[in-house]
Amino acid sequence: MVQQRHVIITDDLDGSEGARTYAFSWQQGRYEIDLSDEHRDELLAALAPYIKAARRVGRASASATTRTRTDGAEVRAWARANGHDVSDRGKIPAAVLEAYDARG
Repeated sequence: MVQQRHVIITDDLDGSEGARTYAFSWQQGRYEIDLSDEHRDELLAALAPYIKAARRVGRASASATTRTRTDGAEVRAWARANGHDVSDRGKIPAAVLEAYDARG
């Protein structure tokens, strides 16, 4: 028997389907939010004057960038080997990604 699983990402503001995940930083915190195109555009419009006036500092960290499928498989394998509970598919929990990025 073949099983298929579909991951549906919903907008964190209104629950509509078809959202995408966006990462951003503020102060010392890193955040992710799932937004529809409409809400993404609203966020960008609200931030536009601040981004235009701001200075870019350094480069984005590796954990803030989008990981490839290979990276995700590598993270999941590491997480399982180190006692973390992760699903086979879907978003890897932020705590697991932070532990993976902090490994020595």
